[in-house]
Amino acid sequence: MYGTLRQSKLKRSEAMINIYYSRARERALQRLDEPRAGCWISVTAPSDSELDELSERYGLDRDNLEDAIDIYEAPRVETYQGAVYIFTRYCHPEGAEIATEPLLIVYTNDYIFTISRIETSILDRLIKDQLEFVTTQKAKTVLWMLAEINTSYEKYLTKVSKRVLQLRAELRQSRLSAKEFVRIIELEEDLNEFLSALQPQALLFSALLGGKYLRLYEDDRDMIEDIERSTGELIMQVQGRLRTLMNMRQAYDAIATTNLNATFKRLTSIAIFLTIPTIVGGLWGMNVAVPFAGSRYAFTAVLGIVAAATAAAIYIFRKNKWL
Repeated sequence: MYGTLRQSKLKRSEAMINIYYSRARERALQRLDEPRAGCWISVTAPSDSELDELSERYGLDRDNLEDAIDIYEAPRVETYQGAVYIFTRYCHPEGAEIATEPLLIVYTNDYIFTISRIETSILDRLIKDQLEFVTTQKAKTVLWMLAEINTSYEKYLTKVSKRVLQLRAELRQSRLSAKEFVRIIELEEDLNEFLSALQPQALLFSALLGGKYLRLYEDDRDMIEDIERSTGELIMQVQGRLRTLMNMRQAYDAIATTNLNATFKRLTSIAIFLTIPTIVGGLWGMNVAVPFAGSRYAFTAVLGIVAAATAAAIYIFRKNKWL
């Protein structure tokens, strides 16, 4: 849409460090072999030696680079020797441990760096040149990255909303299995993780809007205000889905408890009904003189007594709603 990606010959085809560049006069995103002023350097799953190289070559803080690959790193913004370190978290529910992953964006006088712990498609629309941006406009490029992070949450929350509606329909029809109940708990855990990432991220965007960390023009301010507003809406949406899931879980617990109580009531009633013929049969089976002992209709009479006593017990249980 905004030009095609022109790829130069790379020295390392499998390199985890990629360099992208575009400018206003030539908007098509290029992939370079060596960095130049205004480029975007993307680093994926760096090793310790690569972090050392980045720190030494570009004057980046080694500790902050180490934090970038910490799976539990919280969103925040820091400055060190003129560079701005923006720690964020993007939606990654397929992760083995938690539902978000850290992403570090470093803004310097010459370059923009993104450092991710694992390979991700979070910035694919930028890499595939599907958005109108140029890397030489560094502040706006950073804002596009932050907007894509919010988009990752929006896409997954749309799926969560559909799934919640399906689960609620199954709950109404009492077809919710134990497996689906576990899925509700997993969704709650994911949404709680999103909330713990989005809330500090909202504070981060407020700090960036102040202009202390990035040099923002008027349209940049409008863009970050939109991102901040979008983050607030995401937080409200996550909280709403959490309340829905919590209500569903509580309803499931109540339904399961009610069904269990009803089952115990039925089993207890059946045991009582079976006790009646046992008692009657035991009395007429004693080696003593009993009524109808010499009658040819004794067995029929005993069966009649059992049937009458059982019917009376069933009537009493139903009248008192014990069944």
